[in-house]
Amino acid sequence: MSPSVPRPLYRSPSALWWAAVLSGLVASACSRDGGKGSDGGPGNQDALPPPSALRIEPVDPVLLVPAGASESLRFRAWFRESSGREIEVSEESTWNIAPPELGRFSGPLLETTPSRGGRGSVVASYRGMVATTTITIRVEEVALGPGANSDIASRLDREASPGPSPELLYPFDRVMLPPNLRSLEFHIRPNGGEAFELRFESSIARLRLIFGCAERVGDGCILPIDSRLWERLRNAAPRGEALRYRLRAATPAGNVHESEERTLFFAEEGISGGVYYWNAGEGSIDRFEFGVPGARPERFIDVRRTGARTCVGCHALSRDGSRIAVGTDFPTTTLQVFEVARRNRLFMLGNHNDFFPQQPNFFSFSPDARALVTSSLRGLRILDASTGAVMAEGLGGGPASQPDWSPDGNHIVFVRHDGGRAAGLNDVPGVKSGRIAVIHREGSGWSAPRELVAMPNVNHYYPAYSPDGRFIVYCRSPSNSNSTGSDDGSMGSDDEPTFVRDAELWIIPSDGSGPARKVNVISGLGDSWPKWDPTTYEHEGHPLFWLSWTSRRAYGLRLREGEQAQIWMAAFNPEAAARGEEGFYPPFWLPFQNIRTSNHIPQWVTRVERQPCRTNKDCPGEFCFEGRCFATPPLL
Repeated sequence: MSPSVPRPLYRSPSALWWAAVLSGLVASACSRDGGKGSDGGPGNQDALPPPSALRIEPVDPVLLVPAGASESLRFRAWFRESSGREIEVSEESTWNIAPPELGRFSGPLLETTPSRGGRGSVVASYRGMVATTTITIRVEEVALGPGANSDIASRLDREASPGPSPELLYPFDRVMLPPNLRSLEFHIRPNGGEAFELRFESSIARLRLIFGCAERVGDGCILPIDSRLWERLRNAAPRGEALRYRLRAATPAGNVHESEERTLFFAEEGISGGVYYWNAGEGSIDRFEFGVPGARPERFIDVRRTGARTCVGCHALSRDGSRIAVGTDFPTTTLQVFEVARRNRLFMLGNHNDFFPQQPNFFSFSPDARALVTSSLRGLRILDASTGAVMAEGLGGGPASQPDWSPDGNHIVFVRHDGGRAAGLNDVPGVKSGRIAVIHREGSGWSAPRELVAMPNVNHYYPAYSPDGRFIVYCRSPSNSNSTGSDDGSMGSDDEPTFVRDAELWIIPSDGSGPARKVNVISGLGDSWPKWDPTTYEHEGHPLFWLSWTSRRAYGLRLREGEQAQIWMAAFNPEAAARGEEGFYPPFWLPFQNIRTSNHIPQWVTRVERQPCRTNKDCPGEFCFEGRCFATPPLL
């Protein structure tokens, strides 16, 4: 796990942590003079009273604390003598709260930390005895969003009544979000409402987000969540617990109607590294660095830098982000490999003016970034990633496309196909009747292919290894449509692929030990180019992965189904998938995209490499920001 991955602002202690705290308090208390004397009073070390001889009040209290404020709560401790009589020992007891950031004790009086919610334990110790109870502190806050004022808040204080309920269109129920996404939109359909509230609740917080219809789109309204509101949402969600919410709407007649409850989750760790994607409208490779607050999308490689005739599209990056391979035009006229930090071109194969392009359309780096496997009608070819020299060729037994190198370097998954319309070409941009196959490293060479997925008159394509190499996600077209979306494998207008309307996302264990399964929870319209973030994250002590892909599914009120190709993302629980469960959480739209351009092939890296700098002079045509060059500097 990369030490640079940010952690949430607050984590609840684990059960083992509590056990350690309580056992330490017990040991400390028992080391002092304690026990029951011959007269029934405390002081004899020969016989300690049972733990039930000490109790505290209140039991399991829940405190509701206004945001920015603190609350006081007085606890009481009672000792039961051998006769059964109880005496109060509140002032004589030692009081502690854990975790300590929830508040502090002055004698038996607890003062909570302002705006700090959470669940913890209150522990009292007295003469060798320990008593404990849980405590829950819930922060209550009212936040005003766009178009809101205090008058709107008062109108939404009323109880909900029967009537036409407002609708939540986006985000989807049960979605999991990375904590450093920092931006989100709620899309709603008012159904007669004119003032709105999103009421979020968890065990540690109640947040009322009041807003008006500041942005109307079609028959609905959009509420943007900026970084300020984002932090409020994050702080309202305890570790491992869903944040529950409802949409409430006030009508002109003064009634309040309410939607059904939905939930969302925040992952434990923020996404690190970044993503490089094809901006088809501009014919360029753009990038976005997730680990930098205020980051904005940047142009990375374009026609000018590569000398392409029309566009730069297909691309692959090494997992560590140090190298990028790009193909120019379509079909590919040149294959070029660059060192990422300074954009130095390491080599170029092919000619921009070649009438019959001979360069591969698809490629993937080895885990150490030293080799590049490429597609070809003559089988997979492996090149030296620094020079382009051929290291091996003819792998896979015939036409082979869309390779992906496994994280351990010992396997390559690819698509076997029948060649298609390939007169005069060394490779084709699209496949039909594709079969998912794998080759394995054998000594200094590679094995014969083994097909994992093959069905007559069905197309399987774009396979990608999960970060641990245990799963392969791929696309499937039941109608056997060409993977470019056109019958002849050609492009649509503006060098953008048309799309396969019946494309679905499927997953299979990479060793073939289980059946292939359709991923229903994330499949949409025209799904394409699934790619994994190569980093393994942790959530609740278990691994968590992230998958991105291109889809033409509807995006709330902003995009109709089939209208525009955009990049979507979803969390994946590999342990659940290994048990035969779905594994995926519902998807979300990546918010840094230009919604007016089609975006494809989201290639993730563990680190975004940049040229180091001291001033802007060190970054020709760019900006020096915190010692690194940015084409578009982050917003502070």
